[in-house]
Amino acid sequence: MSISRIDSNLCNGCGLCVDSCPEDVIRLDSLPAGREEVPTCTIACPAGVNMRRYMHMIEVDMIDEAAAILREALPLPAVTGRVCPHPCESQCARREVDEAVNINGVERFLGDYWLQEKAQPVRTIYAGKTAVIGSGPAGLACAYFLCRMGYPVTVFESMPVLGGMLRIGIPEYRLPRRVLGAQIDYIRDMGVQFRTGVRIGSDVTIEELRNQYQSIFIAVGNQLSKRLELEGSGLDGVFLGLDFLRDVNAKLEAMARKKVVVVGGGNVAVNVALTALRLGAKEVQMACLECAEEMPAYEEEIRQAVEEGVVIHASSAPRRILGENGRVVGIDFVHCIQVFDKDGAFNPLCDEQKVTSLEADSIILAVGQKSDLSLLPDGIAMTDRGTVKVDPVTLETAIPGIFAGGDVVSSESSSVVEAIAAGKSASVSIDRYLKGEDLRSGRYAKPAKVKIPPKEGAAPWARQTLPCLPVSERAANFREVKIGFSEDTARMEALRCMTCGSRAVITYPEDCMLCLYCERDCPVHAIYVSPEKTARPIVAWD
Repeated sequence: MSISRIDSNLCNGCGLCVDSCPEDVIRLDSLPAGREEVPTCTIACPAGVNMRRYMHMIEVDMIDEAAAILREALPLPAVTGRVCPHPCESQCARREVDEAVNINGVERFLGDYWLQEKAQPVRTIYAGKTAVIGSGPAGLACAYFLCRMGYPVTVFESMPVLGGMLRIGIPEYRLPRRVLGAQIDYIRDMGVQFRTGVRIGSDVTIEELRNQYQSIFIAVGNQLSKRLELEGSGLDGVFLGLDFLRDVNAKLEAMARKKVVVVGGGNVAVNVALTALRLGAKEVQMACLECAEEMPAYEEEIRQAVEEGVVIHASSAPRRILGENGRVVGIDFVHCIQVFDKDGAFNPLCDEQKVTSLEADSIILAVGQKSDLSLLPDGIAMTDRGTVKVDPVTLETAIPGIFAGGDVVSSESSSVVEAIAAGKSASVSIDRYLKGEDLRSGRYAKPAKVKIPPKEGAAPWARQTLPCLPVSERAANFREVKIGFSEDTARMEALRCMTCGSRAVITYPEDCMLCLYCERDCPVHAIYVSPEKTARPIVAWD
């Protein structure tokens, strides 16, 4: 007689039976048949990454399989493992026990592990060709998934280098160029064609592309800095945020003056401030309209800026840039009382009597970005926000066969993972379009969320954090600040994952010794071993 059954309706996948079984009879199934329950971390991820599945593979020392699972949903894991705001962690069920699993750190480990592998060319099985405009995260994702399906894809990039905002907007201390280059090389080795230095609209028009390609995906990103109409903005020593980062990342001559004030409170502003420090600035200050609690930059990035010595002035609205003999000497701010009105519209209200003056020999304006829409053909509809109007489900524009996604569609800059999700969604639509299928069918269903996470019996377990380069070693260099997990540390953190929605299954019933440990330890009484209910002793020999 062997173990009788596990009631899958009661089992919550806590794994206690797996741990207690001395004969390895029971295993955890992270893809339970007949169940569509999705853990909250996957639901929170715009790209729909199956964290539950790859975490479990790492737990059982199947690293290659874990990387393969990640590869199915995410084309740039070594990138997102470094720059993603990880919304998955904010919804991790482990937070009900102690702290969220460090999903981002484990993802980075898997992404770096994946880059050790050289991509194998994917066989082209379809004739329909796609032109992708822009090599940022949305464009790369669309190209990656279409290539995996067997389509020929060509990516057009106006700059001489690939990566879009990943390259020009994110400094090397956050995203090393070797990592970005290796991710792009992997996609190239799969079979995606890249053409750099091609400006759509001047070198070639979208109308001309339509004669050569059966579908087009527009993913140009927000590569232009928004200008701020401010007295003194034409003085020597005033720079625009993205232009400044572009020059630094392109290894061009860039400002390295002593006193720098960055205007803006977003991620680009933080990147600018920390880059200025690394270029030799002795004093860097940031000023933004928002109060400290409402700054749009990621909390982690703000914390790093403060840690490295950046002084932040919240609730500060720029009034004029001060100059002498045509050069910047400072800037005046007034106190900002509110940024948005009661209807949510951007409408700053300031107290003009509260003026603060800061000395500076450089002012960098990082108050937002926008897309270059001059390349768009007639017939592309626009929204009242000045973005490309698309079907929210299919991402198709008003012109059949032309799709758009990422920042060119969003009213605000997308996170890297949101842009990847847009490229992934566009690839599904393009596949259906080229096959003549319904673009919308079956794409409305929302997954069922795991209702009861298996927190019963989950002992508190300290979260593993990524070690960082000491602050004293970050000055005057662009060395990567965060240091990745080792394989042992990644596995230790993966073991903290509760694999929400998994189920225990009887894998080797003939090996069951009827010891009753599993039935005894099950917190929800889902396991029924034997009607005899007689535990057999386990004998150990020296």
